[in-house]
Amino acid sequence: MMTTITRSRVRLNHRVRALLLTDAGKLLLFRRLKAGLEPYWVMPGGGVESTDTSLEAALRREIREELGGAVQVIRPVFTTEHDGEGQYEGWRVRHHYYACYLTGYDLSQRNGPEFSNPAKGQYLPDEFPLDMDVLSHLTIKTPEAKAGLLANLHVLKRLV
Repeated sequence: MMTTITRSRVRLNHRVRALLLTDAGKLLLFRRLKAGLEPYWVMPGGGVESTDTSLEAALRREIREELGGAVQVIRPVFTTEHDGEGQYEGWRVRHHYYACYLTGYDLSQRNGPEFSNPAKGQYLPDEFPLDMDVLSHLTIKTPEAKAGLLANLHVLKRLV
């Protein structure tokens, strides 16, 4: 008797996120306000598109779209991976987190569906000190992202 083993091929979606350091030596996060949900915070960034030449290029594009800004990418810091949900149901989603310096931004230059569709809620930039007590009390999406940030806080502190 012959047994056939079929391996399901997992689709992987790559995303990039900035651990965004400001000229004041603080961390910039987006406060997300969505109807029916408690406020939470996310690191700026998003999906890697087929036209992006690298993960760093995707990150620069995302910062341009979300902040009307520019960054100096310093280095990769950590990655997280989780099961996708919603449009990514059945996928694995891998987030690549990079330490970056924010070299400037202009919120009037934001563009993309996050800002043209009111149903997406609001993305409000907030700056926080690189302080374990302060950051550990924030509701940061996802728990893996928050754990990675807190575990690598010492890396960011050396960069400011």
